[in-house]
Formats: sequence, structure tokens, C-alpha cells
Amino acid sequence: MKTNTTTESYAGMMYSHDFQLWYTYVKRRIQKEWRPEELSFLLGKPDHAYQDFEEMFEIQKFLTQESILLDRIYASSRIEAMTFHRGQYEVSEERLVRLKIEEDEVKWSYSIALPWTLLTKKKKPTIPKLNFEEWKPEKNLQLESDAMLHVRQKLEVLLAGNYFEDGATALQMFREVEHTGLVHLQIFPRHLKNVLYSFIQQSKLVVRNVENSYSFFLPDFKRSNRGIIY
Repeated sequence: MKTNTTTESYAGMMYSHDFQLWYTYVKRRIQKEWRPEELSFLLGKPDHAYQDFEEMFEIQKFLTQESILLDRIYASSRIEAMTFHRGQYEVSEERLVRLKIEEDEVKWSYSIALPWTLLTKKKKPTIPKLNFEEWKPEKNLQLESDAMLHVRQKLEVLLAGNYFEDGATALQMFREVEHTGLVHLQIFPRHLKNVLYSFIQQSKLVVRNVENSYSFFLPDFKRSNRGIIY
């Protein structure tokens, strides 16, 4: 049976250390089974922001601005182990890295062509071509509904208190709602995002840009009703 496959290719200039970080964050995201837009949401950025990073747009700028928060999101600062071969008089310089992504009905297949050689246990340095896969999640409407209900109930409790009076970031709220105590029920950032935007539509919350990052607040009329002085 023939499957429908699409292929996209990207390329970007980066230093070897920046590539290590880029590769680390891609692998972490896939291990979490999150999509790029979910990372953008947790970073308080527009949907395309993290996708641009994975597609190798302004790598160094993004890492400078967001790597600390990304490590906080993953609760890890471990970097994928790579030892790059360097000649006797060779200096560190930006080189072109190429990425190809093939998508079919069930997965994304990544292929990365590197311009460096890596030191391995073999006698000679090797020019690697990194390949890995990201499987698409199976759709389970009942689990999606249960996850949204869990998040909604948690946020309603936070709304009833003073949680949003000074604003809250997506990451702060995700820490509040991600643990369910149930083995079969996993909360993803998309569940929180969907519930938050339904709350915005219902005028329960508003979103504001604070120092180039989205935060969520009570609407002004609700803050006033609670006696908050501006």
C-alpha cells in the first residue's frame, strides 16, 4: 500500500556548540511528545516562534534569548554528547547544517547532514548523518476530553483565588495543572492552551504581552470588583 509522503528541507548556519544545543532541544521535545507550537506556547511566544528555531532560523539569537527558559521547561541542562573533530590549526566557525523532514500518515522522519566530523571509538573521525523519527499521537477523544476537563477544573480553582491578579505565564500554569495522579491521563501543553483560550473567549481571562512574552491576567473589570487599586 502506497502512503502519501511530503518532504521539506531546511538549512542554517551555526557553530558546532549551537548545533549541539539545537539538536538537544529537538530530541527533548520529541521525547516529551510535544509539538513545536506547544513549546512556543510555554515560552510565551507566537505559534511560529519555536517552529522557526527548529527550521534553523536565527539559531544563535534564539538560543541566547530562550535557552535558560527551555532548560527550565525541561528541568534539565544536559546537552547531547558530541565531540567534534578539529584540525591542528582549525578555529571554530559557522557552517551549514541541512535538515530534511519527511512526513507520512503516522510519523515525521528527520535526517540531518552535518558539515563536521565527530570523534568516536573508531580510529577515524566519521561524518555523521543523524536520523530519527517522531511518531504522530493516536487520537483518543475520551482521553482528550478527560485532559481538558482536568485542566479546566484546576484553572477554575485558580480563578477563584488570587492567582491571576499579577498575571501568570503559560509555564507557571502548566506546572499547576500537569500532574493528575492518574497513570493513563497525561496533560500536554495543548490542553492548557485550549482551555485558556476558551476562558479568554468567555472573558474570564485576558492575554497581555509583558516584556515580549505572553502572560494571562484577570480582565480589568474583575480586578476592579476585587478592590484592586491601579
